[in-house]
Amino acid sequence: MPPSRQGKLVLRSIRTSPAQRILLSFALVILTGALLLMLPQANTGTSPGFLRALFTATSATCVTGLVLFDTGTFWSLFGQIVIIVLIQTGGLGYMVLTTILMASFRNRHLGVRQTGDFCESTPLPSHREPRSFAKSIAVIVLVSEGVGALILSARFARDMSFGRAVWNGVFTSISAFCNAGFDVLGRGMTSLESYVSDMTVNLVVPLLIILGGLGFVVIDEVVHHFARPVHKHLSTHVHVVLLVTAILVFGGAATISLLERTNPSTFGPLPLRTRLLASWFQSVTARTAGFNSVPMAAQHPSTLMVFLALMFIGASPGGTGGGVKTTTFAVVLGFVWSALTESEQIHLGRRGIRVDSVKKAIVVFTLSLGIIATATFLLAIMDGNRFSALNLLFEVTSAFGTVGLSTGLTPSLSPGSQIVLIATMLAGRVGVLTAMLTLVAPVHNRIEHHIRFAEDDVIIG
Repeated sequence: MPPSRQGKLVLRSIRTSPAQRILLSFALVILTGALLLMLPQANTGTSPGFLRALFTATSATCVTGLVLFDTGTFWSLFGQIVIIVLIQTGGLGYMVLTTILMASFRNRHLGVRQTGDFCESTPLPSHREPRSFAKSIAVIVLVSEGVGALILSARFARDMSFGRAVWNGVFTSISAFCNAGFDVLGRGMTSLESYVSDMTVNLVVPLLIILGGLGFVVIDEVVHHFARPVHKHLSTHVHVVLLVTAILVFGGAATISLLERTNPSTFGPLPLRTRLLASWFQSVTARTAGFNSVPMAAQHPSTLMVFLALMFIGASPGGTGGGVKTTTFAVVLGFVWSALTESEQIHLGRRGIRVDSVKKAIVVFTLSLGIIATATFLLAIMDGNRFSALNLLFEVTSAFGTVGLSTGLTPSLSPGSQIVLIATMLAGRVGVLTAMLTLVAPVHNRIEHHIRFAEDDVIIG
């Protein structure tokens, strides 16, 4: 077979699966970002090396926030621009961003493949057309990040020069809305700890995080619902997302405040008002954002376990955050409750859930636990003699949930552990189903779909 024909067959096989194209698009963006970060113009005098540049590019594209260097001092302005572009691209998703750009041209129609890629990248409401919904996403992003940048720039201008304040405001706003957790304040990887008592920062940044994490479907439906009073009731999806988000945010804040109230290294010295702000901030950012206003390494192990739960659940489908998602968690809980009560139907509130959705939720939940357990085991093999199992589990869960919170061990991890975290961040961002379908599809035996085996019983419990 001629080489040219072989190449066409390879490309054709790659294009057959939307999941493969999504994973490939992220990989290409990450590789491009890593090469740009290796340029001398990207740093302030010290070359990061390929692996560390790749780690940073992956963390930015997967909107994670785990860093090996202080973003504000190690990377030059060019390097910071590369990072924020990677964050914006990764936060929206390459496929969604491409659709937005294509939708900006009136005469440019979306093909079948572009429509499929868009729907694979972000949930599409049944009553919306892809181009129209892509334009709505663009408006949501521009308005949210724009307003956030203006407010944060005005606040930072009280502490630094105007030009630097504007850049910090823009960077922090984009990073917060995309749930990335990067900052360029240049204060030794302490994130927003110096603003622990600041009302503006503690309200604007969490609100941007929540907006980005709710998902574009939820924001779009809520806006249309209140803009048109005669519009139909909010969907079950929106109800579940809003309810679970509120429970996790406020329940997490109350639990964190209770556990850390006597810790002399975190909440102990803080007045009540600051303690409430810090609890609220940490509960929101643990959902997948990665900023912190109090030292993470100084927090009690029980508090870190609360963070583990919040990071694992994460944000909501179709948003900029990671984790197994709020709806997945709610459906799994519904499944467990129905099994305990021997109910014939799995339901959330007064709405039953389709069996396919339940199966998908259980698969995502189980595979996510498997990925975290495997990655933690690998890190324990390579760095278990230097760090505790809890800290390694925290690092892996933060990577998988694309959170970016760390107890401070990221820069000290071995190269092998960094490679494991790179793979974990990528799997967490593209989604476990997309990642597994990409790996399993080439070797999947399609004949199994047409085989039905004899059934038997096994003893459970």
